[in-house]
Amino acid sequence: MPFLLPRSPEDRGPGAFVLAFGSLSMLELLATLGGKLSNPESPTERIGVFDMLPGSASSVAGLAGIHKFATLLTPVRTDGSGIDDFTEKITERVEISNFSVSGYGLAAEDHEGLVQLMLDAFRTKRLRKLHLLRPKDNELRGDQVVARGSADVVAFPYHDAYCLALTTYVPDASEFRYRGVGKPAPHSDISLSPRLASTLVNLSGVERGQTLLDPFCGSGTILAEGLQKGTDCVGIDSSRRLVDEARLNLRWASRTAHGGHFRLETGDARALGELMGGRTVDGVATEPILLPRLKSRLSLDVAKEMIDQAGDVYAEALASLSEVVRPGGRIVVVVPVLETTEGNQIYVGLDGRPLGLSLFQPGQMRFQYPIRLSFESTRWIKRAVYVFEVRP
Repeated sequence: MPFLLPRSPEDRGPGAFVLAFGSLSMLELLATLGGKLSNPESPTERIGVFDMLPGSASSVAGLAGIHKFATLLTPVRTDGSGIDDFTEKITERVEISNFSVSGYGLAAEDHEGLVQLMLDAFRTKRLRKLHLLRPKDNELRGDQVVARGSADVVAFPYHDAYCLALTTYVPDASEFRYRGVGKPAPHSDISLSPRLASTLVNLSGVERGQTLLDPFCGSGTILAEGLQKGTDCVGIDSSRRLVDEARLNLRWASRTAHGGHFRLETGDARALGELMGGRTVDGVATEPILLPRLKSRLSLDVAKEMIDQAGDVYAEALASLSEVVRPGGRIVVVVPVLETTEGNQIYVGLDGRPLGLSLFQPGQMRFQYPIRLSFESTRWIKRAVYVFEVRP
């Protein structure tokens, strides 16, 4: 999908990202574009703000964990100061017929106040044929921005005021939807979404022509996203049936892939040294255990027992992975998080230090691991992510 505005002069200066997965999306941004971004901030769980270096906007299209990218950031106070500057900027660049104000982290009355300030500012410019779109929950989704041809204003609290920014780019989510529902062998309805799988591949740092490993590949969702990025993929699973399903799905995904190849086999991820025959890979992205959908919260004792059992598999698999990833490569592991009737959250804890692994920290921000996913639709079972680096 093309940029909604010309890339120049919007390809430098401050930019705001609407995050699909909260902190995990911030980590993806820094892992993928770290050298092209500076001064990261996260004023709300759904917004990341960065200073963009010249020419960096074109790299935004490679991200998976964002819903929108917005530029022309302008602080606005409750008395309306700053609103005229913002409307002047956008009317210089866009012929406006429809507009929307998508609020993130705003109280309903604050959102409505900003909408009214925008309307008043546009009226002073005699834009009389202006149509205000009022989306559900005060947010116009990316696909709706394109379909309605809207000048979409992203609004969020920022320092002691608010910040307004104009949506410049939205990713083409139809490709994720197509790969999610169109594959010949769909698996569980709680398996990873293609968007999240693509985010994990980006976090692995594996690039075109390098090799990505998923040693618990299931029906191949993560590997299918790796193929889209031109990586060579190796998939292993202990279930022959799932390996056969993955083969069907990856052959299907290869039709739209960008040059990557795949190899699948049945085996035990806890014995990767033997399975790989001395070969190494550039990175790993995997979800070792997919717990069943729960109908209600578990008690604390039951949740701890379930997580302890899963933890044994994770610990053995992590030790095996540390043997087959090249120095400097990353290991991205998804762990389950259980919500209990007592209000606790119980998750698998991983310590890679005895294995020569360190937690990945991109430098400009410090992240607390495991990083919980925000905005998941699954109930009672959530996900969190570890990203390890193999020390040289």
